[in-house]
Amino acid sequence: MNRNLLEKGFIPQEICTHIPNGFEDVEEISSSLHKILANNQISSVVNEIDQEKDISSLSASQLERAMLLYSYIGHAYMWGKEDIDDIIPKNIAITWYKISEKLQRPPILSYASYALNNWSLLDESKPLTVENIKILQNFLSGVDEDWFIMIHVAIEHEAKNILGSLKKYFLDEDTEKGNLEDALVSIKEINKIMNRMPEKCDPYIYYNRVRPYIFGWKNNPATPQGVIYEGVEEYKGKPQLFRGETGAQSSIVPALDALLGVTHSNDPLREYLDEMRLYMPKDHRELLNNLDEWSEKNRNNLDIHKDSVMIINDLIDEVHAFRDKHLEYARVYIFEQSLTNNSNSNIVGTGGTPFMKYLDKHLQETVPKND
Repeated sequence: MNRNLLEKGFIPQEICTHIPNGFEDVEEISSSLHKILANNQISSVVNEIDQEKDISSLSASQLERAMLLYSYIGHAYMWGKEDIDDIIPKNIAITWYKISEKLQRPPILSYASYALNNWSLLDESKPLTVENIKILQNFLSGVDEDWFIMIHVAIEHEAKNILGSLKKYFLDEDTEKGNLEDALVSIKEINKIMNRMPEKCDPYIYYNRVRPYIFGWKNNPATPQGVIYEGVEEYKGKPQLFRGETGAQSSIVPALDALLGVTHSNDPLREYLDEMRLYMPKDHRELLNNLDEWSEKNRNNLDIHKDSVMIINDLIDEVHAFRDKHLEYARVYIFEQSLTNNSNSNIVGTGGTPFMKYLDKHLQETVPKND
């Protein structure tokens, strides 16, 4: 198990902001994507992209940058035109697929590209706060779109503190109460950050300008059969069904569930959570699988003494509060907007799920332990 990942957090140590040599066209398109979409030019610019790029010399961070660029351009092509196609042109499909194979996750916009690898510090001399984050790539531009991602990045940054503290307590068996107290401080800070979402992300703007571009091809009425990646021989011309970007592809909550002993019943909803791991970076996915194995073996040993049970329950209560706020946002930002807007479906979330049902179920299963 890569325990160090818990202390470092799930944000990469190095984020590439520009790929040199050979990717000038996709870099240029991405930098002007909001203008291209506003002028309905995405089809023409995609057709000018060199079909096959050489990715053999790209570093890990450069591969992530390439995945980000192709994912944004791919989704802009899918959802930024009047007529929705079920074919992604070979100009982007072939290289997009090759990048995805290297990174071992599907060729679609996922949370790793949308949030984890999509920021830099506005002022490198200052610590990371929501206000000191600069988003590298967006679709239509605007504060609401950026703020939505910035909140996620700030949460990911803070999460290394709670995960590192719980690692010390549970995995390293350093059962000092201070480790749990530190974890409690961190999860409360995460909830404070989560509560800031409405400050600069308006529900109407989110629903109509942000959300439509992050849908996937699976369980989407617009692409019932999936999407063909033109020129990708490995797919043999068959449509592919991939889920869209969603916060469920973040590794934070699954890691907290495993460490704190929160379990979810085996049903289609649990299967969906497991499926989300396919869209995570490989090392995140492997860590979560290892944590699940550890939790299964050690679940009955989590309650070491009375004091630990009480503070562990406090931690679970805070995770419950996090999920409760998420459910509230789903209602305000999506369900209530859908009652007066017909621009995108409220039946499923961007990940292709009945999101209100899923979020409520996960909330109900986040319950304290018996003392």
